[in-house]
Amino acid sequence: MKTQSASNIHRGQSKTGEIWHRFRKNKGAILGLGILAVLVLVALTVDIWLPEEKINGINVLEKLQAPSAKHLFGTDEMGRDLFWRTVYGTKYSLAIGFVAVMVSAVIGVPLGAVAGYYGKAVETIIMRISDVFSAIPSILLAIAIVSVLGRTTGNLMLAVGIAAVPQFTRITRASVLTVKNEEYVEAARALGKTDLYIIFKHILPNCLSPIIVQTTLRVASAIISASSLSFLGIGIKPPMPEWGALLTAGKTYIVGYSYLCLFPGLAIMITVLAFNLVGDALRDAMDPKLKN
Repeated sequence: MKTQSASNIHRGQSKTGEIWHRFRKNKGAILGLGILAVLVLVALTVDIWLPEEKINGINVLEKLQAPSAKHLFGTDEMGRDLFWRTVYGTKYSLAIGFVAVMVSAVIGVPLGAVAGYYGKAVETIIMRISDVFSAIPSILLAIAIVSVLGRTTGNLMLAVGIAAVPQFTRITRASVLTVKNEEYVEAARALGKTDLYIIFKHILPNCLSPIIVQTTLRVASAIISASSLSFLGIGIKPPMPEWGALLTAGKTYIVGYSYLCLFPGLAIMITVLAFNLVGDALRDAMDPKLKN
């Protein structure tokens, strides 16, 4: 029994090591991972080292100044330093992205697993409901949810998360269908294990690869959706310096002071690009058909 456990651990470590080896061969993925590491570090520590006056300190004498050595990204209409506000906005944008995807996964993965495992009427009901939600553009669905629940950060996260549930439901169902008739699942049934135990102990752990890739890619989409909602005026409320809110504030002055939109837009673009680079590399590294 001990020998078998050690063998399983060794195989798990070997598989993880192989995935990492394939992942790190992708230079774009390493670049994306480095960018994300910096962004996450900033988001987790920004409250410690960035004083409040640098974020929201108003100085009308320095309003709408172009980028310079003193103000790297320039200043806004109230004289606030756009560089520090953009840096602080990392906290909000990443938090919204991660929490929204967590909501999507927590709802969508179990639904997809149940639909794929039981099939028949259960699958039909779950997937038809999923199709209804999929038929509604995600941004419109998020707008409707925020309008009903109210304009708060928590409701924004919930709205963006619910809009992405169908994607997780479909990809989980497809993965479960490929493994639910494997021998180890049949053995668990023969031993009298419950369906819930089989789904979460044996099936889902073997469906993690596509779910992990989907999670990485959906974080980027969630950041874009949240920024879009803020840009439309129904997302994060001012003066919170979320990237979409910064774009909204800067669009009024875009003709003469384009930098007010340029730098928050670049922050969104670079972050989304980093997530996509990592997600694409994970997909390639975890796909057994791409093994040499």
